[in-house]
Amino acid sequence: MLAFQEYKKTPERHMQDEIELPDSYVLLNCRLIDGISDESRDKMWISVAEGKISRIGSMDALGSESSGRRIDVEGRTVMPGLIDCHVHLVYGGFRNMEDAIRCPVETAVINASLHAWIMLQAGYTAVREVGCIGNTSVAVRDAIRQGKIQGPRVVASGRPIGTTGGPADILPPHWESTGGRLVVDGVEGFRKAIRRQIKEGVDNIKILASGVEVNPTCWTWMTTISQEELSAAVEEAHRWGKTVAIHAQSYDSVKFALRAGADTIEHGTRLDDESIAMLKASPSILVPTLCTLYSVLELGATLNLGQKQREEMATNESLWVESIRSAHRAGVSIAAGGDIGNRYKHGTNARELELLTKIGMTPMEAIHAATSTAARVLRMADQIGSLDEGRFADLLVVDGDPTEDLAILQDKTKLKLVIKEGQVVAGTASPHRGGGGWLTKKA
Repeated sequence: MLAFQEYKKTPERHMQDEIELPDSYVLLNCRLIDGISDESRDKMWISVAEGKISRIGSMDALGSESSGRRIDVEGRTVMPGLIDCHVHLVYGGFRNMEDAIRCPVETAVINASLHAWIMLQAGYTAVREVGCIGNTSVAVRDAIRQGKIQGPRVVASGRPIGTTGGPADILPPHWESTGGRLVVDGVEGFRKAIRRQIKEGVDNIKILASGVEVNPTCWTWMTTISQEELSAAVEEAHRWGKTVAIHAQSYDSVKFALRAGADTIEHGTRLDDESIAMLKASPSILVPTLCTLYSVLELGATLNLGQKQREEMATNESLWVESIRSAHRAGVSIAAGGDIGNRYKHGTNARELELLTKIGMTPMEAIHAATSTAARVLRMADQIGSLDEGRFADLLVVDGDPTEDLAILQDKTKLKLVIKEGQVVAGTASPHRGGGGWLTKKA
């Protein structure tokens, strides 16, 4: 049997022990989805050494160069670990932003640690956190890197930054928020806020450029920032080597963000011909977050969400869907990000891939949106998101073919192995989960 490492300081019900595979091993008889190609390849092998992919080849050409322990996956799909470009680790069932912003930082850290582990179990080996409470995502990112807790690779943002009267400015005037969101105004206000977050260790800056359905007085069609403020903010972040994600649901907020040089457009609820042409011509990537739309439409009544939120999402549905469909048709780069942590629970992230097919993507295109394209968003395309020699061995071994049925990726019983940097970290076929016979037997 494989040995495993025990994390004594971690609650057992929240963590799964990491299975220690040898430094070198080979997965045999794979159906390979590499995250880039349009077709999968059957009867392949993939060799892993010291946490990275060392070789990939056909079973017909399997030779002694594929050294190390051999593990027969018996025709299962092997694909890159999934990546979600828009998560909120700290959110856990909040009905609205008032609830979220009142959450104590101490509770937020617990939420984020638990949710990171849940997403890893769901096959997500990397995420971009785009707005937290306090500086929790940086703390969780570092704890994962240091091996204190288990979770996906985290690209960390700090508190969302917005203007007076905008979506960040959600508390009544007689309350003052110091942990939830940053409310600033003017070019120098944005520069200072960004420098402060850089000092706190963030990888990415999240800026709110339009209204949001969860704010009771700020509607999604409103543009809540000036071009000058946004351009200065993006310039400042880029000067420090940080990426910028712009919450943009109004027509002008998208155009302001693209003129400023934003790295990603979040939501893109309202896109016209001009903004789609701008997106197509720019290096910016669109992150549609369709889960945030459908979670309100499907769960609004059950969760007793506010009337304004439910009505605005109902109004936005046709605009949102047609905007993303038109962008995809035009060839705009789209990455998967579900805005998970609001209504849909952490671990259901792969629902976003299913929704992307509803706007015209093929299942393979949706997989690319959650692998190679998503890795570009994280600035890690040379390390993760595709199966190629020299990349980190962040892999999924899946029962079935997700290009035929994407719902497989939402079924944790189909995730036989989740491998991060060469080591098994989750999956129903892990030996200590009682399903690892084919993993432990010699090929």
